[in-house]
Amino acid sequence: MSKKEKRRAARQAFPKAKSSPSSGSRLGSRSRGARRSGAAASSQIRVPTLRRAAIQGAILAVLYFVFIQWVWKSGAPTAANLVFAAGGFILYTAVAYGIDVFKYRRALRKAKGSSK
Repeated sequence: MSKKEKRRAARQAFPKAKSSPSSGSRLGSRSRGARRSGAAASSQIRVPTLRRAAIQGAILAVLYFVFIQWVWKSGAPTAANLVFAAGGFILYTAVAYGIDVFKYRRALRKAKGSSK
């Protein structure tokens, strides 16, 4: 089987989703999203992890501590500001993880519904 016949068989076995015709030349006229295959697009759905949410929470906690310690000048002792920043870390990590889980499940439902 020649290369051309293999490509034709592959195209027939896995047809692409219909998309609107784009103007311009054939080379480089498709967007980045249009070039992805179905398998590559589904692999872009990131699985939610506590580690990612904790990293985001840590960054936010540091920024929050800097803000309340030196920008806002709350007048509270540094230990109290650290406690508030730690509380913000815990709260933000939980909320960020919950939102990531929600978005992940919604993306999976959408991907499952569009494959029918």
